[in-house]
Order: sequence, then structure tokens, then C-alpha cells
Amino acid sequence: MDGKAWIKWVRRVIRWALLIVTLVYLVTGFGITEFRTVESLTFGHLDKVRAFRIHTHLEIPFITLLALHVLLSPTLKAYARITKR
Repeated sequence: MDGKAWIKWVRRVIRWALLIVTLVYLVTGFGITEFRTVESLTFGHLDKVRAFRIHTHLEIPFITLLALHVLLSPTLKAYARITKR
């Protein structure tokens, strides 16, 4: 893989991972507040305790992926400008 294809692949992985983590974060947050509804929708697999545990453990990955998603593009543009000179 050349440099541009690799960067494109990394961006795509970060986007999809951020989307998945965000959706799980939202569902588990809803599972904490409306645990009876979520527990019945997931057939008892996502109870309030498990939703809280997953929700708590997703904070660091969510913040990391969000920071990578936001900061990767400006960083790469600045790097490209510097290396052109």
C-alpha cells in the first residue's frame, strides 16, 4: 500500500470505529436510563448493570477516536504543506 491509500484506509477505519462506538455508547446510555425497555428489546442480554459497565468502559475509546477523527485531517494537511517546501 502506498502512502495515500494507507491514509485513506486509516481514515475509513477511524470513521467506522467511531460510528460503532458512538452507537453502542448511545444504546448503553439509553440502557442505563430506560433499562426496562432496553432489557426487553435485547431479550435480557443488556441489563442496567451491564449497560453501565460498557458505557463506562467506552469513554476512553470514544474520546480517542473522536480526537483522531477531528485532528487527523488538519495534521496531514499541515504535514503535506511542510514537506512540499
